[in-house]
Amino acid sequence: MSYRIASAQRRDSSLIALQRHEKSLSEARERLISGRRVDKPSDDPAAAARAERARVNQTRSEGLLRSMEASRTAMSLAESTMGGAIELLQGARETIVGAGNGIYNAADRTSLAESLKHVRGELLRLANTTDTGDHYIFGGQAAERVPFVDTAGGVVFNGVAESAQGSLDEALPLTLDGEAAWLGARSGNGVFKTAPGNLGASSTAWIGAGSVSNPSALELGAGESYALTFSDSSTYTVTRIAADGSSSPYPDAAGSTRAYVSGQAITALPGMSFAISGTPQAGDVFTVEPSTEDLSVFDALDKVISVLSDKSAGSGALDQARNSGLRDIDQVLSNLQMMRSRSGDTLNRLDGFESRTDSRIEADQVIRSKAEDLDLAEAISDLSTKETVYQAALKSYATMGKMSLFDYIGT
Repeated sequence: MSYRIASAQRRDSSLIALQRHEKSLSEARERLISGRRVDKPSDDPAAAARAERARVNQTRSEGLLRSMEASRTAMSLAESTMGGAIELLQGARETIVGAGNGIYNAADRTSLAESLKHVRGELLRLANTTDTGDHYIFGGQAAERVPFVDTAGGVVFNGVAESAQGSLDEALPLTLDGEAAWLGARSGNGVFKTAPGNLGASSTAWIGAGSVSNPSALELGAGESYALTFSDSSTYTVTRIAADGSSSPYPDAAGSTRAYVSGQAITALPGMSFAISGTPQAGDVFTVEPSTEDLSVFDALDKVISVLSDKSAGSGALDQARNSGLRDIDQVLSNLQMMRSRSGDTLNRLDGFESRTDSRIEADQVIRSKAEDLDLAEAISDLSTKETVYQAALKSYATMGKMSLFDYIGT
């Protein structure tokens, strides 16, 4: 059994086909104009998903680049600031060396102390340096408040230890741990610290920084120390003081008393060598203890300033202040140079990180382009095909509109 399609139904079907081809042609033209193959997820769900993942990764990478730039600015400022501090301390060191000039009188030494006070003030200003956003670069994790405060007892740290980070995923420091940089040098010579204890009013004795003669022989632990107590100007006894405060003759009662010669190296303590110079008095005490990471840039200067400003200071006190001052200045210089080097290393690392992040952004852009963008040659070919199909459908519809009743009957 055969059926004939009514003429109205055939015209409707032809019109629907024509409209479908017209829509397809219009979409092809829009894609060619926009240059995009995928404008919405329904165009190609898999490609849209790939493009979205690439877009998210690209956005994250661009955020990291902004954080990197902020970190680079902060580390550059910190590096140059510490460079300025190092220059000031080197100048202070020359001043302290000059304080040993034998022709200087009390007024001359007071003038040197004033010069060191000026250096101290400049160092405090540098330690409280801010960036363009008024964040203190040496404030650690408290960059909003002044990190270093000058009190009656000396400069104290008012920030929070460790550096603030610009990213949870990458090491992008926005500040430095100012406490470690400015107040955290190793005391003494870096391994042990020599210091005068109770000295008589007319004593001219002073103790040098010393050096390590045998690292493997060092015995002192945290909280322990040695005390050298003079019984007269030519003999002293050595006592070892434990962490709990108890003491005992070193190495024993029979061997703890030793002869003293001014300037002669003392090597009786294991792994250490140092000298005491000048003429001690009975009761003078000198101590030796392990180094600790608590030497302040400001304290190193304050101790020298105090003695140079004291018009009644004797030769022993002046020699001690100069030698201990040079030792301490060398230690804080070494610490600042190390922290400055770390900032430089961070800047170098940021350069490499930025290059890798730029590469990731480019890769994500390629992924997005492949997922969303048109292949121009393919798009032009597709448009040409759709135009041909549309023209054929249009011609077919127009021809159908001209058919007579007899044409329909014959079909």
